[in-house]
Order: sequence, then C-alpha cells, then structure tokens
Amino acid sequence: MAKLTEANIDAEIDKLAEQFKDMASKEANTMVDRFTKVVMFMEPDRLPVFMQIHDHSARVAGVTVKEICTDPKKMLYAQLYASVKYKFDTPMVFADAYNYEAEALGAKMLFPKDSFPVILEPLIKEPRDLEKLEIPDFNKAGRGPYIIDSLKIYLEKLGKYALPFSVASAPWSMAVQIRGFNNLVKDTRKNPEFAHKILDFSEDVIEVLVKTQQEAIGGVPAFPALADAFSCIPPTSPQLVYDFVIPHTADLIKRLGPMMWAGGFPVVEIPGWEQIMEDVVVKTGSMLGMVVMLESDWLPPEKIKEMSNRLKKPWFFGVRAGIISKWTPKQIENHVKNLIKVLAPGGGCAVFGDQVPRDTPPENVEALVNSIKKWGAFPIEIE
Repeated sequence: MAKLTEANIDAEIDKLAEQFKDMASKEANTMVDRFTKVVMFMEPDRLPVFMQIHDHSARVAGVTVKEICTDPKKMLYAQLYASVKYKFDTPMVFADAYNYEAEALGAKMLFPKDSFPVILEPLIKEPRDLEKLEIPDFNKAGRGPYIIDSLKIYLEKLGKYALPFSVASAPWSMAVQIRGFNNLVKDTRKNPEFAHKILDFSEDVIEVLVKTQQEAIGGVPAFPALADAFSCIPPTSPQLVYDFVIPHTADLIKRLGPMMWAGGFPVVEIPGWEQIMEDVVVKTGSMLGMVVMLESDWLPPEKIKEMSNRLKKPWFFGVRAGIISKWTPKQIENHVKNLIKVLAPGGGCAVFGDQVPRDTPPENVEALVNSIKKWGAFPIEIE
C-alpha cells in the first residue's frame, strides 16, 4: 500500500477505480441493475452485495476515521480500497450519515481518534434559540462542500458503476442533534408545540440539503436516504414514533419524492412490533423498509418476507454488526444462507452488512461477501 500524500492521492484513487471497474465489468449485472430488480420484485443474476463499511474501510486502507469524515478523496480512497479488497458491489459515498445539518448550523464538533464525530452541545438550549437559526447554504457551511465533492468525485471516477446516495438525517434525528435527546423528549410532553416547531425547522433544513446534493450532480439519479437511528424503539417510544416521527418523516417524503427511510423500527421485542414495522414504511411513504441492528431470534425473516410481499414494499435485512465482527466465518455463512433461503426468492428483499465494526477480522468480511454471492445466486436453490 502506497503512503498517501497530497501529490499521489489522485493517482491512487484512479488506480483503485480502474481495478474496481475492471472487477465490475466482468459481472453479468451492475450494482444498479441488481438493486433495481430487487426493489421491483424481480430476480437479478444474484443479490447485490453492499454494506455499511466506514470506519473499517479506514482501518484497512490506512487512513483515519476523521480523514474519511472530512476529506472526500480519502473517503473515496478508503471505500474503493475496501471494495477491491473484499470484492463487494459498490463503495458507499458517505462516511457518517449524521451531524451534517447541525454542524452547518454552527454546532461545535469533536472528532475523536478512530471514531465518528460527535456534537459537543445542542444548539437549542431554550426555545428562543430556535429563532436564531437560519437554513444554511450547504455549498459553503460545515461539511456541505465535503458532501457535494464526495458525490461529484464518486460519479466522476466510477461512472456507470456508481450507485450514488444523497444522504441526510431524518427530521427526528436532526432534531435530536440540535436540541439533545432528553430535551426533545421532554418537549414532546411539556411543550409539544415547540417540539413540532423544531421538527418543522429540521424538515426545511433537510430539504435544502437533499436538493443541494441533487443539484450539484446535475440530474444524475441519486438514491435518496434518510438516516434516523435516534427514532428506533428504544430509545424512542412507540407513542413518540406515531405522534412525532412518522408525521414529520411523511411530510418530508411528500416534499422530496420517494426516499428510503431507515428508522422508527423496534430493536427489541415489544407488544405490537409487527404493526409498527408495517406502519413505519406505509404511513411514512418510505420507498422501502430496512431491518437493521436486530436480534433475529425474535424477528423471523419469514415475517419480513410476508410483509414485503403483502405490502409490495421491498425490505432489506441487515446482518448485524455483532454477527459480522464476533462470529466465525462458517457461522456467518450459515446465517446468511438461512436468511437468503427465506428472503431472496421472487425479489423484494435483500441481505446486507448492517455495519462492519472497525476491528472486524477481514476473514469475517470476506465470509459475508462470499456467502451472499454464493447463496444469493438466482434461482435460489437452498435445501
């Protein structure tokens, strides 16, 4: 691995991009083809292989987490390096999916070593602070330029082999970032009108961020995704999801058109979880559902497949971080095989790497990728 410098990083990115395109050109379908067919309830040649592999990609590529969160070239270098090393179908065009909006509004950030950035304190400490905030120009503010440059360089280097995402926080998670989780929950009880005002403002900011990304790439289709981990149950309650999360997410999706929303779902078994799982995709109008960070012993893939077919909504089922990082390669393969056997036939569902922790053994990542390719080839023939 060459030592990265300002002088050679462009050449190193080009070298990896050519390796990736050469690898992709030998496939029967592109990532875009596979992804599109799955969400349209069709069967591609095999399931797409994609994962959230951010801090781990930094580790194997020899750059810091702060660098992939602040330098678009080093972010793409790390993503390409991991894609070529592990032979999965698409690099991701972002690092941390949160904090962008709050940082552009003026939040003070901390970039810990080997970790994603965190907000040091909320911008809204009392109601009148909301009135001081103005929608930022993401072409200039915070890491807005980082987001835009990341998309542009990704499309420039990968062309038809790119699967670009326009990424933003969802309203609830952005409101948490600028108000603080405990404060926001208290607002929903003691001053719900103010909580809705924060969420309304969050919608306005997110809309501008998404449209800025779309304008920057000149009409190239970018898969729009709203990240909303803070709305999961827990820490957020089912009542808050119905009263605050779903209405504001639905309103934003109406403004922006079809989007993927990753949030609102239970991460532990609770009464009524099946109805909640349905409502978070149906009532928000989300393009698809995602099952991530879940213990599969209480959430059977059979239920997800039944929901997907009945609602005609695609669902993506994540192999969670604890499995990827702690299980043996053989255990990972057996788990993936069992998921694919249930989820894959007929399209509509895919299996992906939910989050690859930084310290994951490389052989475990290889096992995940190889298992999806091996068992996810259509027609699915698993006894």
